[in-house]
Amino acid sequence: MTIVFTEDDPRLKFIPMEKAIVPPEGLIKHIKNCWWIVHPTKGVVFYTGNDKRFLAPQANGNEEIAERILSAYSWAELKFIPSVFHRIKPDDYVY
Repeated sequence: MTIVFTEDDPRLKFIPMEKAIVPPEGLIKHIKNCWWIVHPTKGVVFYTGNDKRFLAPQANGNEEIAERILSAYSWAELKFIPSVFHRIKPDDYVY
């Protein structure tokens, strides 16, 4: 079974490229040297699942694996990005 994501899938979150490459204030997660699934206008892609608390980067350090991930996103492109940042909240890690 092949998973396919539409651009408007509510489980996806996008961070505009201009924001994703600049460290924000506060607590952050820094993801280095990865191949990212990128929407041409909305930016880098994160998968939130149904929980919406955790963001799973749609990226991988191995280009071949990232290309396999890309197959689920017909509307996206693959880009190597040296640094991506996103803000985290400590509450997201408390059960």
